[in-house]
Amino acid sequence: MVRRLASARTASEGVTQTRHAVETGMGWLFREQPFEDYGIDAHVEVVDDETVLGRLVALQIKTGPSYFASPTEDGWWFRENAEHFEYWLDFSIPVAVVLVDLDTELCHWQLVTDETVEKSRRGRWKLRVPRAHVLDSSAVEPLREAAERHVRRVRRPPGSLITSFSPSDLEVHSAGPGLAVLPEYVMRDHDHALDMVVADALGPSARSGCAILVGESCTGKTRALYEALHRRGSDPGRSSLAEAGWRVWPGVNPLPPRRFLDELSHVGPRTIVWLNEAQRYLRDPSANVRTDIATTLLEVLADDSRGPVLVLGTLWPEQWHELTRTPDEGKGDLLAAARRLLTGHHVRVPDTFTNAEVAMARRSADQVLVAAASRATGTAVTQQLAGVPDLLQRYETAGMASRAVVHAMMDARRFGHPEWFPEDFLRAAARCYLTGPDHHNAEEDSSWFEAGIGDLLLSGTASGPALHRTLLGYRLDDFLDQEGRLRRRFEFPPAAFWTTVVESDMPADTRIQMADGAAQRFRLRIAASLYEVTGTTAAGQRLDSLARHFTYKDCPDTAERLVQHAVEMGVPEALMSLARLRHAHRKEGVVPLLRQAVELGQDAAFDLLAHLLEQSGDHEEAESVARRAIGRGSWEAIVSVAEWRDIDSPDEAERLILDLPEEVRWVALAEFVCRRDGVDDHDGAERLAVAAAVDGHPEVLLMLADNREGSGDKAAARRLLARMPRPQTCEDALRLALSCAQAGAHDEARTLLAQISGALDLNDQIAVIVDGWPHLLEPLYNVLAALQERLAIQRLTDRLSRRQSPAPALNDDEDLSPNDEEMDEIAGAYVVLAGFHARRGEFEQAESLATAASELGDANGLVILGHELLHRGDRVYAERLALQVVNMSATELLTTLGGEPSNMLAEARADDALLVWGLEADGSTAKPW
Repeated sequence: MVRRLASARTASEGVTQTRHAVETGMGWLFREQPFEDYGIDAHVEVVDDETVLGRLVALQIKTGPSYFASPTEDGWWFRENAEHFEYWLDFSIPVAVVLVDLDTELCHWQLVTDETVEKSRRGRWKLRVPRAHVLDSSAVEPLREAAERHVRRVRRPPGSLITSFSPSDLEVHSAGPGLAVLPEYVMRDHDHALDMVVADALGPSARSGCAILVGESCTGKTRALYEALHRRGSDPGRSSLAEAGWRVWPGVNPLPPRRFLDELSHVGPRTIVWLNEAQRYLRDPSANVRTDIATTLLEVLADDSRGPVLVLGTLWPEQWHELTRTPDEGKGDLLAAARRLLTGHHVRVPDTFTNAEVAMARRSADQVLVAAASRATGTAVTQQLAGVPDLLQRYETAGMASRAVVHAMMDARRFGHPEWFPEDFLRAAARCYLTGPDHHNAEEDSSWFEAGIGDLLLSGTASGPALHRTLLGYRLDDFLDQEGRLRRRFEFPPAAFWTTVVESDMPADTRIQMADGAAQRFRLRIAASLYEVTGTTAAGQRLDSLARHFTYKDCPDTAERLVQHAVEMGVPEALMSLARLRHAHRKEGVVPLLRQAVELGQDAAFDLLAHLLEQSGDHEEAESVARRAIGRGSWEAIVSVAEWRDIDSPDEAERLILDLPEEVRWVALAEFVCRRDGVDDHDGAERLAVAAAVDGHPEVLLMLADNREGSGDKAAARRLLARMPRPQTCEDALRLALSCAQAGAHDEARTLLAQISGALDLNDQIAVIVDGWPHLLEPLYNVLAALQERLAIQRLTDRLSRRQSPAPALNDDEDLSPNDEEMDEIAGAYVVLAGFHARRGEFEQAESLATAASELGDANGLVILGHELLHRGDRVYAERLALQVVNMSATELLTTLGGEPSNMLAEARADDALLVWGLEADGSTAKPW
């Protein structure tokens, strides 16, 4: 009888135990090596966020009590002859020895390196395997880093020669189905700007550079970058990047973000980092990864030893604004690194050709270009070349199944889904957009989905496919993706769509982003369910924010439930929320919660803790807590302490404030002054405010005056404003003029307008301020409104209207496309004009202008029109507009809660419950949940 050796059984159990540890504890791939390989039992491959990275570690597995017979203080010695160790040290991938303890079911590991191996002259070398090195989640980072280090030692800089790439390889759109050759290229202004960046990289003192082309879809951004790779410079003898042997990386887009980050660190000289659709790497990945990518790109550009390197990319305007916008004060700056990278490297690509460029295209020998220039509406030549009219016609006439697929993708993309859609998710999401008999038929016949996408995957008569398919899944055509953001901006996905999102296995960051979009549109229950099922710390922070809404709306049970979930998700700031809830409802255990929050560094906890300690008579600890807060840059706690001290010891209270560091003293003093004024110590508040103004800080006095005006004491406000020093800037003067006008000091406000402009006539004053300080349009409008200068406001809106109208005659080479700042000004002008027409009862004109503003991302015109309709009693019309505004909201998380659109909707419905519980997917008021 053949018997299995016990040692073989033990070895097999060890391999099984190691496989389980790698696959379950680390989430990596395990591949056993069943054949003789001189001491390598398995290979493990790194997996990051379900992405297989192609990084390997070899394992030598040893099992049984004999391998634990040589203990050290913190582990065990593993001994083997020198030949084995030399083999492992010379192996093509890093090697780790694994000791398997079958009793504890733990696998202990150590890398075999020159630093860890102890060598002896007798040829019996040894390796210390630490007890703390266990194959579980704690081993992921050190073993991954070992695999990365090994690759870095042997691999060449990434990328391939420019000449090895076709236009389609680099995602350049073809000029129609069946056309393998690109049409002739027409040089435009942005090409010259791009050539300057290339020239710097090819010049005698070659310098790294960055250029991001910003324009709408199908405006020729990627084609412009491709041409820049092959175009020779204007100087005699100048070669192109392609002729100079430059490389392009990555050659396949999109790379998984972590793989992109890993390979980016090895980019070498004379390489173009190809960032077509730059949001793939700078916005879409998780916060840590996108920050690391932007930071590494900055390092590559700044490192002369690795240059010259060119970073060339494309973005839509709204993506550029999102990535470069400075966040509001107090908001997290999650895109700071991307903003540093992009700022100053913006090259705008106009939506249309100039008249001169159209004429040049029509003179071309390329018949495809000539035909596009001849068919183009106005000067939209690139859109003709990309087959946009045909693509839109196909979308508008598509069958129900195809439209369901497109609308599901459009909506998911609007809410933050990545560009590639797994088939299972897309099938489930698209089914939610089928209605009536189509939905019933889909339940009976599963082939509806294949039929729907089949049409979309085909090319049209003059356009490419509306849908693209690869191993990654499905991607919507870029133009339709952008068009969906405009056409469906007033739509909210159906309830079943959100059930699909909850049940999907999409990454946590994506689900949170989609939940944020729901919260911004007041679908609070949907957002909460998505945050709860995600379960990450970031999701917990959102739940904490949502709980504050319910606290404000006096729904403590719902608020506490959400906060408890947030605490369970590891959100320390939720402790502060829970403490506030319990304090507001006179529950026990507030101070211990605050102490815990303080120890975890929650600045907001200092204020309430100091307040409660001072209130209870523990003055010494209250002041100690407040001074700890000052060390962290927070002044609120010391103001709370001073407010209590002010009752019995006003001199001591003032000393606490005036002894603060200069950088926080005056804002803290303003707050203290207003609190003192609020308890009727008007003389004491005024004395401090006047002293601050004399000391060069008039903002304290101005804040007190506004406080008096807000409480209805306009006479006191005017008296305080009369003591304000002369303002030094136009901004300060308009701020003071507004306070004067609101307090009834109209003559003083008019004097300030005259001083700003140097003009006596009000019309001249408006003209000077609009031309000299166009960014102060809103403060000027507010001053005029407070002065009730209706004719002046009319002249201001007329002036803006004329200013935004195109000139009647244009030079042939003049660019018709407004830049980003001008687009914002145009939207603002539309809003002002919409308000003017609404107040005159001209609702059709008002809605047309307000809708035009909404296409540019500004919904304020619709809000103004809605309020005017409510004032006139037309609730139905106002409700429709209000729901549109709520649905298109693109503001930051929860900033619309209780804000204008939702208030307007509640007023139109006479239903304040929606301000508490939000809306369902269909726009109806949600029930308590």
